Amino acid sequence: MIQTAIARRYARALFDLQEPAGIGPTAETLRVLADAFAASREFRALLVSPVFTREQKAAVVTSLAARAECPPITIRLLTHVVNKNRIGLIREIREAFAELADRETNRTAVEVTSARTLAERDLTLIRSRLEQATRSAIDLAVRVDPGAIGGLEIRIGSTIYDGTIRGQLGRLRATLAGA
Repeated sequence: MIQTAIARRYARALFDLQEPAGIGPTAETLRVLADAFAASREFRALLVSPVFTREQKAAVVTSLAARAECPPITIRLLTHVVNKNRIGLIREIREAFAELADRETNRTAVEVTSARTLAERDLTLIRSRLEQATRSAIDLAVRVDPGAIGGLEIRIGSTIYDGTIRGQLGRLRATLAGA
C-alpha cells in the first residue's frame, strides 16, 4: 500500500511536469522499462543489485530512455528514481502514469477475455457499447482463454465483470458450498 502511494506520487510529479506532447512518449518509455524489468531477470538484478553503483544504474536507465526518444524531464525523473533506490516501483509508476494519461485524454483501458477469438464485428459492437457505458474512448485489449469455456470477462481498471461460464460455475459452486 505504501509502495503504491509512493509510485503514484512519482507518476503525478512526472505527469504534472510533462508537456502534452511528451505524455505519449513518456508512457511508452515507462511501458518498455516496466516490461523489461518484469521480463528480464538480468535487467532486474542489475537495477536492484548493490554491486552496481547508483551512477551505473542511472546510466543504464538513461541510455534506454534516450534510445526510446523519451523527453528530458522523464529521463531526469527516472534518474532520480534510480538514485532514491525506487526503481523496483517502475511497474507501479507506469500503471499510475497510464491512468493519469488516460484520464487526461478521456480514454479507458479495457481488457476483454473470451474463450475463442472474437470476430471484428463483435469487437466493434463491444467497443461501442463500452464507449456508451463509460462515456470515453476505449483502448481495447483482447485476450483468448479457452478455460473461460464461453462468455466474456471485461476488466475496466480494477473492476471485473465476469460473464464467463467458468465464472458462473464458480459462483454456483460457492453458493452450493455455502448451503
